[in-house]
Formats: sequence, structure tokens, C-alpha cells
Amino acid sequence: MADPDARARHTSVWDALAHPARRRIVEILRGAPAPTGRIHETLEDEGLSTSRFATLRHLQQMREADLVLASRSGRERINALNGSALYEATIGWLAPPDRSLATSLHRLRLSAEENAMSLTTMHVTQSIVIAASREAVWRAFREHPSQWWGAPYTLRDQPGSAIEMPVEVGAPIVEHSGSHRAAWGILTEIDHERTYAWTGNMGMGGPSWGTVSYVFADEGEDTRITVDHVQMGEIPDGVAAGYDAGWLDLNERLRLFVEEGEAYGLAGTNTAPPSIG
Repeated sequence: MADPDARARHTSVWDALAHPARRRIVEILRGAPAPTGRIHETLEDEGLSTSRFATLRHLQQMREADLVLASRSGRERINALNGSALYEATIGWLAPPDRSLATSLHRLRLSAEENAMSLTTMHVTQSIVIAASREAVWRAFREHPSQWWGAPYTLRDQPGSAIEMPVEVGAPIVEHSGSHRAAWGILTEIDHERTYAWTGNMGMGGPSWGTVSYVFADEGEDTRITVDHVQMGEIPDGVAAGYDAGWLDLNERLRLFVEEGEAYGLAGTNTAPPSIG
């Protein structure tokens, strides 16, 4: 972390959360603000505080870490959780693409646990033969994704956008435009010139999580690529058909880039090829 002041703030939050009594205070205040007396009664009943003075010390440390905000209501002191400080010291500490992925996965888990949605599964498979060696297809796929990946299958509708396909497992598949970065997923499997797979929200608006895998196989002197996309979550009717057509389009764009040098992606015309569009 480059900012020493931010590092100090985050450290004070983690120090405040190190004690079970202070973690319990976070749980108490998650629902609503509470007076100091009620917080002490809860901690005392659960054996987490031996005296009112000890509870006050816990609250004071949390206020110093900016985790708790205090105000007066008559003779009572009302304590409220400062969610912003907690967020910045935890998920907010992540890089924006990782933060987006973590938030999406967390939202999916909460929705499933609270029975707020019915989980459905989408499975799309598309395959195409490209008249080139597996090495050439792999290089075009991984090293030049912006030449074939483009609208309307983008997270950012801005000029100058680009796609990055990493080689380290755990790194995000990133779309970026200037300083703005958004993630399609995180790389989960890579086998040079054979397999490339990532897991994430895949650009879906609602809570969902899925995996996309590309498999590269020799077919005579040509190469067959097969994309397999499995998604689980709150998936509206008709979405599967849209993704089916989308992967077909992107595969055709990749084929044209490899075979004919035509760029229909972000770095080219950013349009569907005539045979698809």
C-alpha cells in the first residue's frame, strides 16, 4: 500500500478487531446503533467484559480506529458502526478488479443463504476450427485479446479499452480504459496451448458465479477451440441464448483475426464480422 496514512488507519482497524469483545461490538452494532449501557450488558452476560470500565476502554479503542462513531442522546451515549472504515480496511484494501469479484461472490452467497433467489444453472458450449497451428491460435487468443474481443461483450463502453489475459493463476481477467479497471473473473487454470479457464461473474448484473474454459486441440494441421461456460445464480430467461450467440461471435472474431488478420475487437473495428452480424 503506497499511502502510509491509509496503512496506519487500516492497522488501527485490525488492532481493534483483534479482541473478541470488540468483534462482538461490531456484531451488536451491525443491526442498529446502541447505547453504551446495552452494549456492556451484552458483553457482561457473554463473559466478554468484566466491568463497565473495560467496555468503555473497548469502545474508546474502536472510536480511535474510526470503527465506532458516538453521539449523545440525553444522558446516554449512542454508538454506531462506521461501515466505511471497516470496508476500507478489508475488501476496500483489494485492487478494484479483485474487490469487484469478491463483492459479487459474497452477494451470491448471501442471496442463496437468505433464499432470496432461486438458483439456476446455465451451460453454453461453442466450438470452431481455425486454419492455423495451435501455437498461433494460442498466441492470438492470449497475447492479443483486444484484437478479437469487443462490443457488445464488454464491461466498459469507452474508446481505448483493452483486455488483459494473465498467465498467473489467481490474477484477474481485466478490461481497462484509462485508469478504470473491471474484472471478468480470475484465472483458475492454464496449460500452455491447451487450456485457459477463469471463474467470475462474467459480466452478469445479478448475483451469479461461473466458469469459462477454452480448450485448444489439434485437428489435422488446424486447431479446434472449444469454449465451455457454466454459470450458476439468478439467471433471467433468455440470457443463455444471448451468451450462446456471444461466444459464437467471439470465436468467429478470433478465427478471422488468426486466419485473415482482421480485427473486430476493441483494438480494431469493434463490430461483429459480416458472417455473424
